[in-house]
Formats: sequence, C-alpha cells, structure tokens
Amino acid sequence: MAYSHARLRKTLVVVRILTGALFLVFGAYKISSMEFARVGFPQFVWEATHGGAVGFYGRFLDSFVWDNTGKYAILLGFLELLIGIGLLLGLVVRPVTLLGMIYSVNLMLATWMTPGPDQPLWRYLDGEMRYIGLFLLFLLLGVGHAGETWGLGALYHRRRHLQRWENGGPVLASPAAEDDIEEDEDLPISSLPRRTY
Repeated sequence: MAYSHARLRKTLVVVRILTGALFLVFGAYKISSMEFARVGFPQFVWEATHGGAVGFYGRFLDSFVWDNTGKYAILLGFLELLIGIGLLLGLVVRPVTLLGMIYSVNLMLATWMTPGPDQPLWRYLDGEMRYIGLFLLFLLLGVGHAGETWGLGALYHRRRHLQRWENGGPVLASPAAEDDIEEDEDLPISSLPRRTY
C-alpha cells in the first residue's frame, strides 16, 4: 500500500480529537470535583515530596505547591481543560501541545523516583512510560500540524496560504541568486526563481 499524506493527516486529526476529548473529561472532573482538590492532588504532592520526585523538583513542590495544593489542583484542572479544548477544536494546537509537553515533563519529574533509590535505569523508564508516551504524543501532534486539518486552525492556515499565493507564491533564492542581488541592486525580486507545486 502506497504512502498517503492525506491519510497520515487524517490519522493525526483523529488522535488529536480523541486526546482532546480525554483531556476535556479529565480537566472537567478535576475542576468540578472537590475530592480531587482536597484529597487526590494533596496525596500526589505528598508522595512526590516524600521520595517520589527528583530531588530539586521535590524541594520545589515542597516550597511552592504544598502550602496551596487546593489552588494548584484547580489550576491543573484548568490546564487540562485548556489542552482538551485546544486539541478538540484544533485551535492553537502548537502552543497547546507545548503546554502538554511541559505538563508531562512535570509529571515525570514528580514521579521519577517512585521505584526507589539505587534501581536500574530501566525500572525508572518503565515507571515513566505513560508520561514519556504522553510527551511524545504531544510532540507528534505539534510537529505534525495536527490543527491544520478538520480544526479551527485550518481556517487560519488556509487564509495564510491563500494570501501567500496571491502575492506570487514563496520565493526560493539560491545562494548564487542572492549574490547577484547584492551586486546589482536594480534586479527586481520577481526575477528570482520560484518554487512550483
């Protein structure tokens, strides 16, 4: 079966929409649930500060987050809700995926030492596989232009591409052509070679 660019883009869109729906559900639960703010998140932070997190990150959580766990739990819920809405609608997908990557790195740092000290490296990586996979998923969605198909981001990108082509298309100048321009300032830009698609 031959490679299909359209099929790859549609697959990325389905993954983007499903991931967005999951984050929307998780974020809505965390915002609406007092149990998460009062019990779930404080327990997560306590486990992280008592040996679960990487040393410097455990001290950071103990200094800044532990005193206001309820507020940070709600903030975490809104972050997940924002990621979910952005991915589901296909709106500002790259900034949203960057937030998702930062979010997954924070989860990795908070739970890295869970297997215990002096364990082989594979035990740590095995325990963090769900967060590593989440990081790679966000990276794939961001790099793969997942918001440009079946999303609100497609409207922006379509308009941008139309304006670009109305102005004559993208200009590709070879190093030799750039040297010619520097030598002869009267050479019009339209004489540069253009890429045809």
